[in-house]
Amino acid sequence: MRKDGKHGMLNWLRKGLKAGPMPSSTSPEVIELVSRHVQDQVVAFTGRQADPMPAYSRMIDLLLGAYVWGLLEGYFRNLPGGGPQTKDERVRTAVMAEEVCSRVLGPKRMRWVRGQLPLWEGATTRDLPHRWALARMHRDGVHDGGFLAARDPLCFAKASSLLAMLLAAAEAQV
Repeated sequence: MRKDGKHGMLNWLRKGLKAGPMPSSTSPEVIELVSRHVQDQVVAFTGRQADPMPAYSRMIDLLLGAYVWGLLEGYFRNLPGGGPQTKDERVRTAVMAEEVCSRVLGPKRMRWVRGQLPLWEGATTRDLPHRWALARMHRDGVHDGGFLAARDPLCFAKASSLLAMLLAAAEAQV
């Protein structure tokens, strides 16, 4: 690993997306909030705290990555003054999604997800069911991000799209 470590990755992301400033100082708080929300849903599914989340399938990892991206997007969109993302906000979302996914999936699986998701740096898939599933999880994350931004005390109960997806995937395997 290079000496500049995490900052090197952040600068690479910024350069690749041709963006300006680094994420704001509120980023650690948002990363913690989103990570905790995602991990709570994973714990509700698995029944135990595990860092990183156990590997079920690459598709589950991709869906989780799309959900995290949507959750961050929805969170920022629902803050006062929020709206459509600018290039700088896409960089902020990319950096923060990388941190959240790294916490939930581990660094190795996060790098694979980052390279596969069209939201990040991956190519758009030609497989329509796959594309539809990723778009649905992104939409679900955006929806859930609104509850998270509102600091709704019933957020976990209302924003459970990830848990619903994990449960549906588990039923499909039985």
